[in-house]
Amino acid sequence: MKAETKYKGALKLSAIADSLGWITEFESSTESLKSKFGVSSIDKFYDWEKSVGGRFNGFIDRIKAGSYSDDTQLLLCVSRSIKTNGFIDNVYFSKKELPTWLLYSRGAGRTIKNAAQKIERKSANWNSNFFNFKAGEVTVDYRESGANGAAMRILPIALANFRDIEKIKREVFSNSIVTHGHSRAILGALLLAYAVDLILPISPEDFNPENFIVQIGQDFQKKFELSFLNEPTFASWIMEWNKGSKISFQEQYQKTLIETQEQLRQLYKGLTTKQPINEILKQIGCVAKETKGSGISTVLAGIFLTCKFHKTPIDGILYAVNYLGSDTDSIAAFTGSLLGALHGQAIIPEKWKNVQDFEYLDKIANDLLSISEETYSKNDNNRNPSAKAFDLNKDIYELEDTVYFEPLGEGIISKIDRQQPLTKGKYNLIIDIDFKIGQSCRFSKLISGKMPKAQNEKEVILLIREKILNSKQDMIISEITKINNPELNEIVKLILKSLA
Repeated sequence: MKAETKYKGALKLSAIADSLGWITEFESSTESLKSKFGVSSIDKFYDWEKSVGGRFNGFIDRIKAGSYSDDTQLLLCVSRSIKTNGFIDNVYFSKKELPTWLLYSRGAGRTIKNAAQKIERKSANWNSNFFNFKAGEVTVDYRESGANGAAMRILPIALANFRDIEKIKREVFSNSIVTHGHSRAILGALLLAYAVDLILPISPEDFNPENFIVQIGQDFQKKFELSFLNEPTFASWIMEWNKGSKISFQEQYQKTLIETQEQLRQLYKGLTTKQPINEILKQIGCVAKETKGSGISTVLAGIFLTCKFHKTPIDGILYAVNYLGSDTDSIAAFTGSLLGALHGQAIIPEKWKNVQDFEYLDKIANDLLSISEETYSKNDNNRNPSAKAFDLNKDIYELEDTVYFEPLGEGIISKIDRQQPLTKGKYNLIIDIDFKIGQSCRFSKLISGKMPKAQNEKEVILLIREKILNSKQDMIISEITKINNPELNEIVKLILKSLA
């Protein structure tokens, strides 16, 4: 099997699984799924809605079928941060990609969002982003950030540096510590990268699940030792980490190595004794409140489901998607990336090919493969002089405006929405942009001032056209009431009558 199809399979199925798992992430029961989607399990994309931004200042995010979450968004941020030699430009990632990502982030957790905010400080560098934040009554320290926000973005590093595991380890570690300080997050990222590198050269017919687990676990502590920590770049990070903790990072990391090694034994036992899948996932912490988002438990879940469903990969992804009560989008993304790296893109069902930015994922896969083969030359994203600088603080844009947003470059505004929250004197401005590079993003900003009562004519016509084409007639009727244009209202009513 060609490397190209494996690279594309890994990236596309990661994004597809993320999109499917995002739908189920906060669903607690099959009854909840039935009430919203009319089905007891998810196997395809749906349009759905999510409240964003809190009770008083929030808005309804109307999510188009196939849209991916922060897992894939950050994966793409990392992809653009990899240099032609495979090393990651952590300065660029931390000071350009990560802070600007906040403007279009979707589905992100508190840790990663706080990390992105804190890295904007002049005093903070990629290897010194020590911070804390309030979570209710509890103060969370950077050193306690052990979730999977690092693991979910490192697939491109593994692909760009295939078969250079020491380089992969160093680059994954360096990127992980920009946002996460706990060894569970760091080792989880390292573990996924190692698993990807291990599975890429294997043919599906030659894959042995028990041997795969054994290979990961063999000489585990030596395999995942961090020999590069003595480098000046990391030595200063270690010093700062240890200064604010009761135990050293080295001690914490060693404990996590032992903990993870034991969990790998549980996975092996689960494979060889045919224990129920849900019981194994429960044992490694996938549904416990304290650990379900852990970098270790979610990555191990992805590895286990890959082993369990290596002959029926689509079933493996769907199991992760519908394992309610867990971190479904991340577990599914990890499962998808590994099964995609094993089987390639040929296994992707037709109904999943409308995932957001499908063609852009193709391009990224080709770029990463070229980097790994040392044949890549980077093209500069030159600015069109006529493009407006995109500033989300200003409600000055119209549909089909050409704008420029660093680091994504030139794009065209495809949708504008404004929603009134409970707080008076403010409104939410929501703008969709299709960028020339191939990525599409939804930006949102709480704006001070009075929300415009009427939208410009061009905006209204295009909005109605979109909704009619998608046969969302109930939404069209709702939209009519917002439009202060009697002639346009009559036209829309005639169109609806003709569609009846």
